[in-house]
Amino acid sequence: MLKLERGAGSEMPLPPELQKLLDRKSLLLLVKGETGTGKTTAALELMARLRTSGDTVHISTRSYPDKLVFQHALFSKLAAQKNIHFFSTLEFDPTQFVVAHNVVSGLLRLLSSMDNPLVVLDSWEGIADYVPPEARMKVEQSLMAVLEGTGARMVLVSEHPETNSTLDQLAEAILVLHQRVIDDRRVRELEFRKLRGVPIRQERYLFTLAGGRLRYLEPFAFTLPERTSMFRPLENTSTHMSTGSRDIDALLGGGVPRGSTVLLEIRGDVPFEGQIYVPLTALLNFLATNNAVMAFPYSDYDPTRARLFATQFMPEDVYNANMRVFTTDKVDDPVAIKFSLNPTEDFDKWLGTYSAYKAEGKTIWMLMALDTVENFYGQGVMNFLATVASRAAVNKDIQSIVARPNLQLTQKVANISQIHLVLSQRWGTLILYGVKPRTGFYALQFTFGHGYPEFELIPLEDISLAGEAGPEKERPPSVTFPGRRHEVRTDFFEAVMNSLNRSKKGAA
Repeated sequence: MLKLERGAGSEMPLPPELQKLLDRKSLLLLVKGETGTGKTTAALELMARLRTSGDTVHISTRSYPDKLVFQHALFSKLAAQKNIHFFSTLEFDPTQFVVAHNVVSGLLRLLSSMDNPLVVLDSWEGIADYVPPEARMKVEQSLMAVLEGTGARMVLVSEHPETNSTLDQLAEAILVLHQRVIDDRRVRELEFRKLRGVPIRQERYLFTLAGGRLRYLEPFAFTLPERTSMFRPLENTSTHMSTGSRDIDALLGGGVPRGSTVLLEIRGDVPFEGQIYVPLTALLNFLATNNAVMAFPYSDYDPTRARLFATQFMPEDVYNANMRVFTTDKVDDPVAIKFSLNPTEDFDKWLGTYSAYKAEGKTIWMLMALDTVENFYGQGVMNFLATVASRAAVNKDIQSIVARPNLQLTQKVANISQIHLVLSQRWGTLILYGVKPRTGFYALQFTFGHGYPEFELIPLEDISLAGEAGPEKERPPSVTFPGRRHEVRTDFFEAVMNSLNRSKKGAA
């Protein structure tokens, strides 16, 4: 099972557009979305990013502060800060918000009493819905004047994703959260509906709340580092061959079982680089562990480019000894074997190469582009693949087939495969998931942290912070808030200011 560190690190990736916006000194940011889209967690994430040495106040109209511990992995750390304060309007008489003047003057007094104020209000409707409709527009217009006059930054959560209110027109930024169900799996999307003064590079991004943090998922990009390093392979076991990726090995229960046929199906508009680089760590791991790779590559295979790329991460003699590529083109490369398109003759070449590697005691990964193999063997392609699958099962090798979109043979190949993975993309982010065995959605992110290509799989489905599955799971630290005694009809904003003043005196 993939392990996800809850709240690891104080900084999580943010879209560059949003990061630029958060640097502003005065800000009104709206977070909108339907119920369950992650607005509360998003608001807490923004609060964690925006907080400074000044005063931060979080006001919830929907929950009590001690319940928020299950909403964000950093909540306990935030609540322990002397200058961060959590309040709930549920303890007060809401009819005090009916008078528009009370809302505006209350916010003005509160923000004026704070140092470098940051306020998160979750949600705005919890107060504004009590204001008479004819006065609400004036309240929202006055709110902008209050923010500008006090130099405050404010994050407002709204249950209404449509953008037609006065606040929508006045706010510097509007973030709308969505969730979609694709193949019975949930995907979350972050939409930039408005970013005043900041160019919107991309309208939507995927994000995840797994691990109790809001993390945006970067669109696919594969850029080599200035300095590369030799690939450090992962160990194979007596029962499994490593894919070269700890995360993918974990997803498959320890790697690929020896003797398996694996289908990697490409769905949708996956960039070509993504299609060829996803199997890359497995290829490097096989070669670096002195095992062999026999490949039927895509028709646009470039042997010079492939050699230059692979030998950045391993010695060239290892590549020459353990790599073989079958092609119909005449290729001047030591690892290339030319096929004549005579099925019997070509199979003998393939079998001779296979037998030679087995005589050396190597485990073989037979990597095949399905459309290329179909061009080689025509109607006999399934017989060939079934023969290879049978040979792999007997000799504990691996057959891996990559199927580009819309190939008619894909389902037939799926029927003879023990593992069926799908690679797709949404809003530029690569998504990997298992059909057989069934898995959740994972965003696939490339890293070069050690100087060679690695994958990080980031769960797109939420991982609960409640730890209800058993005592072995980490539970969020408990948070105790001091009792605040007040009459029900106490002025809410006055109570917040008094609490802030007491806190400052206690810290002095």
